[in-house]
Amino acid sequence: MLRLQDVSLMRGVRVLYSHATLLANPGERIGLVGENGCGKSSLLAAILGDVALEAGEISAPSPENIGHVAQDIDTVDDIAIDWVLSGHAPLMAAKKALTDARDDMSAAAAHASLAELNEGAITAQAKIILHGLGFTEEMTTHRVKDFSGGWRNRLALARALMCPAELLLLDEPTNHLDLDSVIWLEAWLKRQHATTVIISHDREFLDRCVSTIWSIEDNTIRRYAGNYSAYEAMRVERLRLQDAAAKAYERESAHLQSFIDRFRYKATKARQAQSRIKMLERLKAVEPVRATREWRFEFLKPERLPEHLVEAQSVALGYGDKEILNGVKFSIRAGERIGVLGVNGAGKSTLIKGICKDLLPMAGEFRFGQGLQIGYFAQHQLEQLREDETPLQHLRRKAPEEREQVLRDFLGRFRFSGDMVNAVVKPFSGGEKARLALALLAWDKPNLIVLDEPTNHLDMQTREALTMALSSFEGSVLLVSHDRHLLAATTERLLLVHEGKVSEFDGDLDDYAKLVLETRKASLTADKIKSDAPSASPNKREARQQAAMERQRIANLKKPLQKELAQVEKKLNPLSDELKALDAKLADTDFYTQGDQDEVAAALKRRGELSAEVEELEARWLELSEAIEAVV
Repeated sequence: MLRLQDVSLMRGVRVLYSHATLLANPGERIGLVGENGCGKSSLLAAILGDVALEAGEISAPSPENIGHVAQDIDTVDDIAIDWVLSGHAPLMAAKKALTDARDDMSAAAAHASLAELNEGAITAQAKIILHGLGFTEEMTTHRVKDFSGGWRNRLALARALMCPAELLLLDEPTNHLDLDSVIWLEAWLKRQHATTVIISHDREFLDRCVSTIWSIEDNTIRRYAGNYSAYEAMRVERLRLQDAAAKAYERESAHLQSFIDRFRYKATKARQAQSRIKMLERLKAVEPVRATREWRFEFLKPERLPEHLVEAQSVALGYGDKEILNGVKFSIRAGERIGVLGVNGAGKSTLIKGICKDLLPMAGEFRFGQGLQIGYFAQHQLEQLREDETPLQHLRRKAPEEREQVLRDFLGRFRFSGDMVNAVVKPFSGGEKARLALALLAWDKPNLIVLDEPTNHLDMQTREALTMALSSFEGSVLLVSHDRHLLAATTERLLLVHEGKVSEFDGDLDDYAKLVLETRKASLTADKIKSDAPSASPNKREARQQAAMERQRIANLKKPLQKELAQVEKKLNPLSDELKALDAKLADTDFYTQGDQDEVAAALKRRGELSAEVEELEARWLELSEAIEAVV
């Protein structure tokens, strides 16, 4: 259980939130949202006991029953699989008890505890988690300190997921994950029973994973029922009502103030004036909060829009003698918006480097259209910024002859203004550096924007601004991202990079998610079959008969599960379509301002009902699918 009772927290002299009282139900999945710097990570630290409260109390499980992502693991010398297993506290305690056993009785008790825990099953679970997060069998034998930062983050997440926790705290778990791993993580979180608090700027991930939103706003924490889309819809409606209330407040306060000014010092009206003064004071106490203006930027219109931008003709790409992709054939034309899908290591970044002329083909050729201007945002783009220079100096290098005011105005569109324009880049946050990189890209007026995981350091507001900017961009877009909201909102065509090939993906992102889960299960099953297979058969005829009998036995066991799975899919598909259509309706702001409010309320209610039903069916679909795969 997690309970916040009248909690107040400060950072320095600034109040983050005060008098926050909330209760998390057992098994509830909560999305913790709010602007950068509002205190989301501080709240998780307070729950863990690492940050002291100014006031109030937090009731939470004991530390050994809380799963969270470890920090500063770059010096850990353990083998990856062993370090991930160390996240399972009961297993570690039982193994320590065996090591510390002083006599036969205590050793027997320790062996019994280990047998009850089933170390083999726990190790198998660790391998499933690591596989789901993109690790190969070979990688699990490497030392933690030998992995890059992104892979160490995945190991820390895997270790947190190993904890048989009552409470799971995850701070930006999808950062540094590819789309396939994000999809797997969603499925994993839906099946686990711990109360979970997730900080994330990935709205699609929140939509699919959480059932409640805790929003840090107006110096407190508010609870909203439903996922992120439902929260956003309710918040829009609340702000609309607040705006209406603000106008009413202005009219009422003006009327009261006028009366007070006229009659405050007249004896016959003194009592009425004092009454109005008190009314005005009460009115000020509940003055509505006005909506903050959302930040927006745009990519400038390209100076040229050639019809043919890029054409790949039987291209092979790789590094040294190692070929990663071969036989690549596709084209990018004016106005096309393309998303690139594929597992980590499949060659997505390799493909992009070839298109952006950072990698020469090993065979074949790229044909580039006349007038092609590429704007490239790479995963390592932030490392290319000069930390000892300012945003103005970075832009000045691109436009040495341009007037300074023009440069300042342009940087202002990307939220670099005042002293920040002349501040060196080194202390900037990852999000601020990403905004600067986007500004430098936009200045060049590209007609093809190529983005390789641009959202890793971006907050929700900047992600939305990027989504809007790409949606209104008049040129072409090529996008690699684990952010499905960004992919869905800005791309119309999908390419799949798989087993050294690049092909058109005939489906949407939901189809791709199903493919990922099915592929991962098939891979695990194949590995199991391979490991369990006998080395040789002395009697081929007998072996064939046994194999046939075994197949029939397995088929009989699977049949009722497959029948139920088909029934679940039959129910799930129309409900998913209805939910998708309803989400599109609720995403339209005109629906709240122009529609019937009873209709709005009914739509929000129906969305909550649908979301719960779809989530339940999806969880059952996963359980049945795993049960079918587990039949042996």
